[in-house]
Amino acid sequence: MMDTSSELLMRSTLHDLANVLAGVRGILDLSNPQKPLSPRDRLRLDAVLDEGICTLERSRSLVMGTLPEALPEPGLVWRDQLLDDLAPLATLFHCRFEISHEGEAATDQWPGELLRGYARAITRQVLPYVQDGCMNIQCSADHREWRLRWSPAPLLPASLTPEGTPMDISSRWALQVGAAIGATLSQADGALLARIPRF
Repeated sequence: MMDTSSELLMRSTLHDLANVLAGVRGILDLSNPQKPLSPRDRLRLDAVLDEGICTLERSRSLVMGTLPEALPEPGLVWRDQLLDDLAPLATLFHCRFEISHEGEAATDQWPGELLRGYARAITRQVLPYVQDGCMNIQCSADHREWRLRWSPAPLLPASLTPEGTPMDISSRWALQVGAAIGATLSQADGALLARIPRF
């Protein structure tokens, strides 16, 4: 008999992958079968498939209990790669991202793929609440911690609260990685702030 957490994880994965397949089918159904996909539909299809691959990779890591690398990267390199990682979400949610840095965050060292994956998962949870089509992610750091601030973020998504129930792989990933790196989330003044102690 399967334990409850494994069953919930499997249900979340199947739910997310069903959404991916529905997205692919929708794009193909609405396109003219006599013509190749338009550039817009090609971008949408690539974004849906990228999110599907990301979901599979996260599901595998959650099952195996593994996390991505946290090799240090210069702040500007980390920020540029995060912007690339968020491109599929920008396409799917018709949103643009502005990633800024404060103080020495641009020259500081950031924990590579691990923190980027966390940032992408949190962004995915916050995006449904963005109204103006633009989200700013501000990066800052000092000798004690790294900080990420999402704005606008009018509330802390229930899926990311201790009493909430994560329904998809993205929220499960954010919670597991957040716990592993000691991240804390708070919401105030229309923004969401993640504080990550240096490790």
